Amino acid sequence: MFHRVIHENWAAIVPIISFVITAGIFLTVSIRALFLSKDRRETLARIPFEENSKH
Repeated sequence: MFHRVIHENWAAIVPIISFVITAGIFLTVSIRALFLSKDRRETLARIPFEENSKH
């Protein structure tokens, strides 16, 4: 009955590829955040508190 289930090699590679893509994006965003200039960090930190929003 269970002989009809076929395990393909590509099925094991898909989770590995998705993990590598996710980890790569996370590392890229983290490294870019670490190397932001002090002025840019302060500007981004003040965004939620600015009064001149268009809402």
